[in-house]
Amino acid sequence: MKILSIGYTSVNDGGPFNVVQNYIKVLEKNNINVLNKIIYIKEIFDIFFNEKKLTQYIEKFNLIHFHNIFSIRNALFAKFLYKKHIPYVISLHGNLNKWSLSQSKLKKKIFLKLFNSFIYNSQAIHVLNDFEKDEISDILDLKKLRIFKLHNCIDVLNYKIEVDSKKKFTVLFFGRLTLKKGIFKLLKIIKLFYNNNFQNIRFLFVGPKDKIITEKLFKSIEELKINKIIEFKDSVETIEEKKNIFKESDIFILPSADEADSISIKEVLSAGLPVIISKNCKFEFDSTAKDFIKIIKTDDIKEYYRAIEYFYQNARSLKNLSYKAQSYSEKNFSLNKIENELPEIYYDCLSYSFKSKNWY
Repeated sequence: MKILSIGYTSVNDGGPFNVVQNYIKVLEKNNINVLNKIIYIKEIFDIFFNEKKLTQYIEKFNLIHFHNIFSIRNALFAKFLYKKHIPYVISLHGNLNKWSLSQSKLKKKIFLKLFNSFIYNSQAIHVLNDFEKDEISDILDLKKLRIFKLHNCIDVLNYKIEVDSKKKFTVLFFGRLTLKKGIFKLLKIIKLFYNNNFQNIRFLFVGPKDKIITEKLFKSIEELKINKIIEFKDSVETIEEKKNIFKESDIFILPSADEADSISIKEVLSAGLPVIISKNCKFEFDSTAKDFIKIIKTDDIKEYYRAIEYFYQNARSLKNLSYKAQSYSEKNFSLNKIENELPEIYYDCLSYSFKSKNWY
C-alpha cells in the first residue's frame, strides 16, 4: 500500500506535525509507504491544464490522507480525486471544534458552504475522541459520513525521566504563548501565589512566542508585579531539549480555551509530571489517573490555585505520582496502541468493509 499524506510538513506546525510524523512512523513499520507533502499551485494548475500528467502521478497511491481541512487547494485537489475515484480520508485535528470555528468565523463559514463536498465525498472522517465527534455533530450531518476515532499517540518511553526534588517548586507551562492557551488567566493564578507570599515557587513558560501577544504578556506581568516568580525559556524542538525542561519541573498546567487531544499533555505525563488542565482540553482518561490528572471544571482561577497548592503541599508524593503517570502513559498513549489500528482503518477504506473497532 502507498499513502499520500497532505498537510503539516513543518515543525512550525506544532502538535499536528508531530502527529503526522508519528503516523508515518507507524505505517512504515507496517511496510506501508508514505509520502508527506502539501498541495502546491502547480498541482492545482495541472487539474485544469495537465490532467493526464496529474492522473498518472496520483494513481501511484492507494489512498490520500488530508490533514488540513481549511485549504482551498486541498478542497480542489479532493474534487479531482473524487472524479478519478481515488479514495481519501480527512483528519480534522480539532479544526471543526467550536472554538476553532469562532476564529476567522466568516471565512470558515463561507469555506464550509462552498466546499462542503470536500467533507461529504471523503471515504472517512477522523476524529480524535468522543468530544470531537459530539462537537462536529452541530455542523455536519453525521449520517452521511463514515467516522473513525484514533487518539494521538507518541513514543512514550522517549520522554521518560527520573523525577527529583527541586530547589524551587516549578509549575510548567509548555506550549504556544497564545490567547487560546489561557496564558493571561495563568498570570491571574500566579498573582494569587505572589499575594500569599508562597516561598520557593516559580512558574516556567516554555514555547513559541507571538510578538504581539508576548509584548502584552510582559506588560501584564509588569503591571501585576509578579516577574520575580516567573521565568521564560525559548521554544524547544528535540525530545532531549523537552526532557531537560521536564526535569526542571514538578507539575504542568494548561488553562486552555480549547484543545483537541493535546500532544503536550501526553508528553509531560509520559515524563512523569502531574497535570492541571481545563475542562476545555477535552482530555479522555480513566479513573486510575485521577491522582495525577486534575481537571478544572470551572473558569474560577481559585480552583487552579487550590490544585497547584495541593501538589505544592504534597511535593514529597510527586515521585510516586511520577511512576504512576509514566506507567499510565505507557499503557494508553504509546504508538504501539495504534500500530495495528491505523493500517486496519486504511484497509477498511479500500475494501469498504469497515470492520475495525475504531469506527462509530
